[in-house]
Amino acid sequence: MLAPRRSRLVFLCLAIVAVILGAVFLIVQLRGPGEAEPEELVLEEREIGEAAGDRAIVLVFPNWDATGYIHEQRQLPSRHRLEQDMMAVMGALCEGPTTSGAVAALPLGTRPLAVFYNDADGSIVLDFSREIVVNHPGGTAAESGTLTSILRTVALNFPQVTECQLLVDGAQSETLAGHISLERPFVPRRWL
Repeated sequence: MLAPRRSRLVFLCLAIVAVILGAVFLIVQLRGPGEAEPEELVLEEREIGEAAGDRAIVLVFPNWDATGYIHEQRQLPSRHRLEQDMMAVMGALCEGPTTSGAVAALPLGTRPLAVFYNDADGSIVLDFSREIVVNHPGGTAAESGTLTSILRTVALNFPQVTECQLLVDGAQSETLAGHISLERPFVPRRWL
């Protein structure tokens, strides 16, 4: 009678340790080694235009133990043009969090390449660099965390966006890491 109870306790302890190690591995993979800085987003002056003022934004990051999300508020210069403002917001999301307890949602080196907005139907296309796929740690939880961070950030800052299609280096990708299809547009509000 004592042996089965002890073996269940040992199994429970091992399971808890495995979950903690998995969360730590996920955090390390999403953050990267910490020595390399993400490549800065460089836009030509004619693309940037004059800033029209500051805009309060909300960035969404997974928390360190992968049990939820942390909302981080920031101020970014706004040009009052959705595509340029979206590039700035996605660039800030790629840079990672400054809030304690939050981890980077996008893999190290990921940067936004382009944003295309269709005012007629409210749809948007976000194009990210290939690092979003090649540096992704994989796993359903990590892939879901990346997509949730992107789509919640879009929904909270750009409520007029009805659909969001993700591209990788200008091309359609099946998935980020093999679990969630990117072949159809997402409805950002459904990810809140």
